[in-house]
Amino acid sequence: MRPLPRHRAQSEIDEQTALGGAYVRSLMRGQLRAALSGFAVLALTVATLPLAFRALDDDAVTWWVLGFALYPPLCLIAWWYVRTAERNERDFSRLIADRPAPVRPIRDRPPQGRPAP
Repeated sequence: MRPLPRHRAQSEIDEQTALGGAYVRSLMRGQLRAALSGFAVLALTVATLPLAFRALDDDAVTWWVLGFALYPPLCLIAWWYVRTAERNERDFSRLIADRPAPVRPIRDRPPQGRPAP
């Protein structure tokens, strides 16, 4: 029985070559960057809470902030992190499968042929 043909990037990773190691390190770097960014925003959010509670000095407002106002930002941070981690993994799997990644539009760049406003 003849073995199935393998993609070059996949075989580089399986054989643990320098190029395969670079692919894996690239994925790990992207995931670490996303995790540290999410943690920094989370730490900044949580670190400012005691200052806000001290300034407000009202127990009812403090409990309202802890019970209701804090959860939407935490959910947004978690949603952003999961979305970023999944995008990193999707890009990595496209790389491994030797398929080109779709071109993401750059929103800051004006369309070709027209000057920026």
